[in-house]
Amino acid sequence: MEGYPPEYVDHNLPLLAISGLGLGADEVARETPSRQQQSPGTTVTIEQPELPRDIGQNLRSAFQDADGSSLPWNGDGHQARSSLIGFKFGFIDRTFVYPRRKAAPAPQGTPDDLSTTTSNTAPGSHDLHSTLSPLSPTSPLFPDGLMTTSWMTKHQAEVPSVLLCFFELNADTSASSLQDNQLKTEINSLKTTLSKSSFRTRLAVALVTDEFIDKVSDFEERLSVIRRATGLDPKSSFFVLSKPQSKVEITEFVLNTLTALQPVCIDYYRDLTKHARRKKNRGYVPPPTGGISRGTSQSLSSHGWNARYDFKQGIFAEFRQEMDAAERHYASAIDELFNAEGVLETTPIWSARWEEARCLADITALRLIRCQLWRSLTSSAAETWSTYRDRTRALVDRRGKGTETYGYAAWEARWAEIMAQLITRAEIPAFNAASGQGTEDADEDDVFVPITIMAPPEKVYTAERIPPSRFLHHAGYYYRMARKWALQRYERARAVPDEDRIPPNETPASQLADRTRTYDTYMVAPPHEELPAQQTFNEKIAMMVQALDSAAIHEFESRKQYRMRAHVCLEQGRFLAQEEKHDDALDVLIPVWNEMSWRREGWWDLAAVVLGDLYRLAVKAGRSRLSAELRWEMASDVFGNTFNQQQDSFDADDSVGTPIILDSHARIAPVSATFAFAFDEGHVGDNVPCQLLLSSRTTSKDGSLGIKAIEISLNNGTSHIHLSHSQSGSDDPAQTLTVKDEGSSASAKLQLSAEADLTLLRSQSRVYNFSIQLKDVGDLLVTGLTLITDFGPYEIQYSQTSPTNFHSFRWWLVGGKGLLPRSIDRDESFAVNVLPKPPRVQLALDENHPQYFTGETPSLGLILTNEENDSIQGTLRFDVPQDILEAIELQWEDEQDDSDELSLYQTVDAIDSGAKRAFRLSFKAPTEPVNLPISVAIDYSINDDPTPVTKTTTFNFKFTTPFIANYDLHPLLDDQKWPSFFSLPTTPTPFSSSISIRQKWSLATRLTSHSSSPIQITNLSLSLLQTSESITCDIPTNLSVNHTLAPSSISSFNLPLYTRRHHDDRRPSPLALALHIQWRRTPTSPPTNTTLPIPSLTIPPAEPRVLCTARPAFPSSPSPEVVYTIENPSMHFLTFSVAMEASDQFAFSGGKVKGVSLAPLSRVEVGYRVLLLNMGKWVYPTLRVTDSYFNKTLRVVDAGEGVRGDDRPVAEGGGRGIGVWVPVTE
Repeated sequence: MEGYPPEYVDHNLPLLAISGLGLGADEVARETPSRQQQSPGTTVTIEQPELPRDIGQNLRSAFQDADGSSLPWNGDGHQARSSLIGFKFGFIDRTFVYPRRKAAPAPQGTPDDLSTTTSNTAPGSHDLHSTLSPLSPTSPLFPDGLMTTSWMTKHQAEVPSVLLCFFELNADTSASSLQDNQLKTEINSLKTTLSKSSFRTRLAVALVTDEFIDKVSDFEERLSVIRRATGLDPKSSFFVLSKPQSKVEITEFVLNTLTALQPVCIDYYRDLTKHARRKKNRGYVPPPTGGISRGTSQSLSSHGWNARYDFKQGIFAEFRQEMDAAERHYASAIDELFNAEGVLETTPIWSARWEEARCLADITALRLIRCQLWRSLTSSAAETWSTYRDRTRALVDRRGKGTETYGYAAWEARWAEIMAQLITRAEIPAFNAASGQGTEDADEDDVFVPITIMAPPEKVYTAERIPPSRFLHHAGYYYRMARKWALQRYERARAVPDEDRIPPNETPASQLADRTRTYDTYMVAPPHEELPAQQTFNEKIAMMVQALDSAAIHEFESRKQYRMRAHVCLEQGRFLAQEEKHDDALDVLIPVWNEMSWRREGWWDLAAVVLGDLYRLAVKAGRSRLSAELRWEMASDVFGNTFNQQQDSFDADDSVGTPIILDSHARIAPVSATFAFAFDEGHVGDNVPCQLLLSSRTTSKDGSLGIKAIEISLNNGTSHIHLSHSQSGSDDPAQTLTVKDEGSSASAKLQLSAEADLTLLRSQSRVYNFSIQLKDVGDLLVTGLTLITDFGPYEIQYSQTSPTNFHSFRWWLVGGKGLLPRSIDRDESFAVNVLPKPPRVQLALDENHPQYFTGETPSLGLILTNEENDSIQGTLRFDVPQDILEAIELQWEDEQDDSDELSLYQTVDAIDSGAKRAFRLSFKAPTEPVNLPISVAIDYSINDDPTPVTKTTTFNFKFTTPFIANYDLHPLLDDQKWPSFFSLPTTPTPFSSSISIRQKWSLATRLTSHSSSPIQITNLSLSLLQTSESITCDIPTNLSVNHTLAPSSISSFNLPLYTRRHHDDRRPSPLALALHIQWRRTPTSPPTNTTLPIPSLTIPPAEPRVLCTARPAFPSSPSPEVVYTIENPSMHFLTFSVAMEASDQFAFSGGKVKGVSLAPLSRVEVGYRVLLLNMGKWVYPTLRVTDSYFNKTLRVVDAGEGVRGDDRPVAEGGGRGIGVWVPVTE
């Protein structure tokens, strides 16, 4: 955009003239040339002094910071406040002069002059017009001009939308009245002067107090009086700044003031838009002042006036920041200019007005595209740019001097550059370069940001299949296009014949006329200045091409388009080479050569282009060292025969003694080297075979490579293998090397060296086999491989530091037909895992039970076997976490140590080779089932080698519970007598035996063994864990048993217990018990105690119940007497009806039906003698006991020996009640 006047291309911002803040050095030195040349208009003078210097400077700085001239050309708003548009500020002193509103009238002449003028002019008017109107004879546009930059300057720098005047308001009460009157007079005078100036400038006043308003009582009243007297609106034209204390307060005041003035400025430019619209819509063109002389050009056509007014309305819409309206007006102006009867079609091309019209069309299209980018209409902007280029090309082809001239190429370059600059200034979000590293070798873990080449289209285009050319690309592509046309301009200028490039004063008139008709000089120099005769270079155009290249490179690099960047750099280097700027071309191409991705990705034809261009430049520049580097890479066979015709033309220079250091990341080589270990794993002290493969990839004519040495770096340089060249005269493809260790024998680092015949012929491969001894535990890997070779007069050290470069997929063997490959099935052939020296002792348990149970204390024997070749000594230890170690009390059994501390270490004295030694360890098994691994380690050393060796063996123990138990709580008849209701103590105490009832229960326990072998149970006992407060529990002493429990068999045990509860307690009570079992595996093994938690039991509430027992009727009688005990544990008198049902199975003696009364806390026995015909069977008498009051039948419960309950279902023949066993008569 630099080729156009800045007044045309600058974005229009509302202009604020600020008075009273003083002028800076730049404002004092700056004067408007157009205002000095024009006659002045209305002068605005302010008598009041300016603000003090310090506050004035601070306010001026705050306004300058808020200036919107540098804001991006988009709709994001001001950076300090998003709702605020940009402003442009003009700082003036206390005198302000408007430009002249109307042109001066024509001077009066004599009557003869008047008659002569009247006869030679067309009819005119005596109305005066603007000094910049085509109707004014003194205007530069008279009579048919469209627009001038003076009109843009008028609205951008001379006529403000708002005049903001600052005054100081003092707190001095003695002079307050005088100062207030002066301010009122001054402000009213300013309003009158502005109204008489015929301009629509608004007035705004800002008063700055010298004290805080809150501290001076009459400030508020004085401000109110001044405001009412001047008629200013406190919301939009009257502002007050209390004595500021900081820059933050001043900045906030400035932003608030601008926010209030924003609608005022918009209204000002809206009034100007209405004025221009009325002129356009009046339907006729007024006559010019004084008429037009006959024989001169005609006045501006109606299409020209329409284009002028549309352009003005677009400018005013831009002032208002209404880009949609500005876009419509600019589009209409372009249509008027390109109309079939428009200025561009009717103005002769030899007239300066035609070039002015073309310039105005370019500016209008530029502003139209800026409006579309402002509104994020990216595809519309690209389409507008392309459409205008096509219309201009058609216009130049039709009415101009064709599109094959250097002038048109210059316009194409300028138009593409303008589009790139517009995109850059718009800061389109889609094209914002991602933050991050801008280098090509950025880390792979950087945040991936996809490259945005084209902006997404608007919604109106989403349903269309539009070509990519109609999408908006980022600025880099337009810079490339501009560069292409700039080169076209250069080439077309060179194609101009020499006779047309001779200065006009040396050219015949006929040739000069033909030159004028042939070459398009729109915004370019004529041929003799563009490229004078006998010259082939134009520094100005060359600098332009380089600037466009640099801009394109910056855009592509910021978006990580490294291939495009390299391509542009290659073109730039070639251009500089054509300009014979060899050093500059090298500076451009060397970074491309160092970083080009074509080398890594195998685009050898493109890489060859870079190498060829660089080599020719290096030779021309006389840079031998660089030429040698290039020839080293050009000698590789990946380029085929591309460089076979190149001659090695580099000689020694002063740096010949310094080796050329190259790296495989940035260079390729005419030789390749790979390295492989035979195994991926080895132990300390082992010898591992290694293999180095060298392959010649050169295309040089002599075919040999003078490799002097090879340096192999291990583990980042801590170890080295150096192979030096020693001519052997043999051409065997495989060599076996003898390696010497030049380092210390005690050192773990490798410093190896060997001699080998490193001669390589063209297309030859040679294998070098050798072995190295592993010394240090860990990974041993090749981290670098350096080839040292003589290349001409220079020594080249070519390093391969990437494992992918020297990784080998094959192990080569020597066969009858040469080298034979064997596949290596490893990801890293260049690495070997070095393991510690393997231990050769064995740890085993001498006795290992198949089962281990919770609660046991196993004592195990550990057998240590020495399989080393020499005697060993060391220490046994447990490799178990400390918390587990303490929980299970794991220790070595040491009879000599009587302390309470755990013995965690066991000293191992010398054990001869092949000998065994036994140790014992013990631990306490966990109380819960668990899988417990216990690791035992021995740290030992051999007599002839002090290196410590560790052997660890893990033994897994699975602990399970030895038993599974089922429980059933059953009531029994207690033999203890119940207390008498008639002899209660006078002062009972809680749970006293005299007022509480004891009940007997039987806990039937069925045990099943989990052991695979019989277990001997020696003791059973119960313990009380928890019970409620209303009940007590008495448990008899341990039950001594001597029972062998077979595997998977069930054994039953009845454990009695007694409970007592208070006679007033009627609630069920929970009871928590635990079963303790003492058992041993064998009769001689130590006993083991196992505790099984019993699920919570519930003692039923104290209610009446019936307990059934049986006993012999007489000592010698087999007939049993069935006794039913009816208990009443309550404090109520109860009456029951007792009825025995008759049966055909037995006979009984006793009351068939009778009533039984029970006192509180009492029980009654009801007995029946049972007789059977056939003895030795179970009978089931049925007794019904019914509560006479509640009519509730009590359930009969078996509560002793000789009776049982039939709990089977009725369908299975059960449900018969309580059975009584009748023995056989002897």
